Amino acid sequence: MKKQELTGFGNLDDTANPDCFVFYLDAIGALKSVQAYKEKTFTCLEIKEGHHILDVGCGTGDDVRRLGQKVGNTGYVVGVDNSETMVTEAQRRSEGLGLPVKYRVCDAHSLEFPDNTFDCCRADRTFQHLKNPRKALAEIVRVVRSGARIVISEPDWETLVIDASDRTLTRKILNFHCDSSCNGWIGRQLPALFKETGLKDIGVDTNTLMLTDCTSADKHLGVLSAAIRAQQVGVISTNETANWISHLEQASQAGRFFCAITGFSTFGCKP
Repeated sequence: MKKQELTGFGNLDDTANPDCFVFYLDAIGALKSVQAYKEKTFTCLEIKEGHHILDVGCGTGDDVRRLGQKVGNTGYVVGVDNSETMVTEAQRRSEGLGLPVKYRVCDAHSLEFPDNTFDCCRADRTFQHLKNPRKALAEIVRVVRSGARIVISEPDWETLVIDASDRTLTRKILNFHCDSSCNGWIGRQLPALFKETGLKDIGVDTNTLMLTDCTSADKHLGVLSAAIRAQQVGVISTNETANWISHLEQASQAGRFFCAITGFSTFGCKP
């Protein structure tokens, strides 16, 4: 998926092809490294049978359904997303499974739940798309109970690295790529946000996604399309764009391509 589409998650229902976001989530969710860090966040929530769990920015509900298998018959999991497309798809995928899960369209900045409703909460690659992450975190804190665990996982787009021959040009493209995101630095900013919001027992875990072919790097991280967009707005020239992309494609064909990005899972507890 191209980066302009990645940044469109904040209002995907208004885009020309909302279904492409569903396909993107399926593709990235199939990566083993992504599945591994998700499991670590589940463990960090300290889920118990009977727990009521909130997933903010649930997308197609894959994580909600996995959590639904952990809370037993007396618990439930609620997934919220600002997209009708995502919620409809999540409901469709949950039909007939008999899991204690439900979904609703909801703005992360204004959660439609009473205070102290949930035993724990998670958000995964959601805050990078939000206009006001601080307000969204305050809302999460409001709707969870005292002692609740909160885990938020986000990439830091300036940790994106690519092995390319022209360092100066690569830095221009990757910095442009980062700054095109609504909250490109959110991964590094979460610990301070947690502290400012009054959470305690704050910690951070890291995960790194590594890709060794050019096609996957563009599909999952929008690498090549970032160069094209940078050229379109005058950050780099047409020749620089063509040469950079050609170098990466040749490196990929020769088995020498390397790209990686680091994500941060920040966790804390409501006093």
